[in-house]
Amino acid sequence: MKRFFAFIVLVKLLLVLFIANSYAATGAATVYKVTMRKVELCTASTSASNCEGSVTIGSGDQVVDIAAVDAAAVAGTYGETALLPLGVTYTHLRVTIDRGFVIKSAAIDAGTNATTDDCKTIATTDAMYVTDEATDKYTHVPVVAEGGTNAEMNLYMPSDNYYRCENATCGAGTDDQDMTYEAASSTDQEQHAEGDSTSDHMLTYLLTTPYTVSLIPPILDISFGTQEAVGAYNVGNLCQMWAQEPVVTISLK
Repeated sequence: MKRFFAFIVLVKLLLVLFIANSYAATGAATVYKVTMRKVELCTASTSASNCEGSVTIGSGDQVVDIAAVDAAAVAGTYGETALLPLGVTYTHLRVTIDRGFVIKSAAIDAGTNATTDDCKTIATTDAMYVTDEATDKYTHVPVVAEGGTNAEMNLYMPSDNYYRCENATCGAGTDDQDMTYEAASSTDQEQHAEGDSTSDHMLTYLLTTPYTVSLIPPILDISFGTQEAVGAYNVGNLCQMWAQEPVVTISLK
């Protein structure tokens, strides 16, 4: 049963990502690292903060690069279900992940009306922020010059009211922005109010069908697509970059 729950965890946590400008463009990610922090099964749930009958089946930070060919195998090492009580029925899964992602993507055209056609992730530095990355990572979203040296970049889920930088060093003013984290019809995820500096992000999902613990686990096939997993938006002649939702294909047999 360990394999089943570990894979379900990864499928569900990938449906997180923050919603950016609808006029933005998307591109492929060659690196897409997510930090899994905790996984719980619930016998019922009414919100991301509510997990009745909670049983923790995985804990501790584990980074999974879902753009890598071995992503499913790596995720399969996370979580343990051997001690789940037989006969108990679980209806929801709650996942806690880190609000930071590590992304690498190159050469995104930010749209037909944009002046930027070579948006790339670049190495994150403190100079991209007003103060520094650690201080401003949830309050400010940096912008980068197009055509830079492609590298892995730290991208974060900001608070629901954040500031978008107006130049590459965030020193020429900021643009006040509002956003929410959307959820599918069967999903709840927490919002992060202005001033929320916690690194955790919780999501609760309704399982496709309730799962009653038995001695025979189901078999799950899963694949990941990251061809449109990075977003880019034109800000003057600069690029705002963020994590998009990957494509997940799953079959349960």
